[in-house]
Amino acid sequence: MSQNIGCRITSWTTIALSALLLTACARVPRYDGTRSPDPSKAIIIGSITEGFITEPNGLVVEIEKNSEPSAIVVLETMGKELDLRTSHRLGNLFMYEVPAGEYKVTSWNYVYYSGSGITLPTPTVFKVKAGEVAYIGDFYAHAATVCLYNVNHESVTLEGLKHKYPMLKDRKIINLTAQSGFGPWPSSDSQDNGKGLCKF
Repeated sequence: MSQNIGCRITSWTTIALSALLLTACARVPRYDGTRSPDPSKAIIIGSITEGFITEPNGLVVEIEKNSEPSAIVVLETMGKELDLRTSHRLGNLFMYEVPAGEYKVTSWNYVYYSGSGITLPTPTVFKVKAGEVAYIGDFYAHAATVCLYNVNHESVTLEGLKHKYPMLKDRKIINLTAQSGFGPWPSSDSQDNGKGLCKF
């Protein structure tokens, strides 16, 4: 009898811990603009794209709120939304509604590679304010170098974003790439082919 009780307790403990972990690391869902935005939150927009030689590798970038890693924004090229697909490029435009505050780009990797972005001495940090719409950049990596960049292609990307999300047409958009932009960020899979890391 005591053994059965012990097994039940262990099972319930495992279930409870699993639920706690799932709650603690919940993904922030996409915001499509069909409902009114929460004035106490900010909206971040941009794009994520990967270049590849034969098949896409599944680029993933994670962004989390400083001192509050309970909600993670996960950008990925192989998600449900697909705005760009050519013979060598795959990507999408994104929009998320997030709590105001400071955010940092914490990690990146490919689904079909074993490595991940190396630890940087100074992480990329940006701050968003309540009620604002912030363009945080265009995240891009190519399988030939296995390095991630976040660049400012505002003039091109905002046109696509406003077409995908009509609510952006009447909103003032702040360009935060002076804070959020970076590159190159090598992966542990990056190799020096004689020209240095991230050069091809």
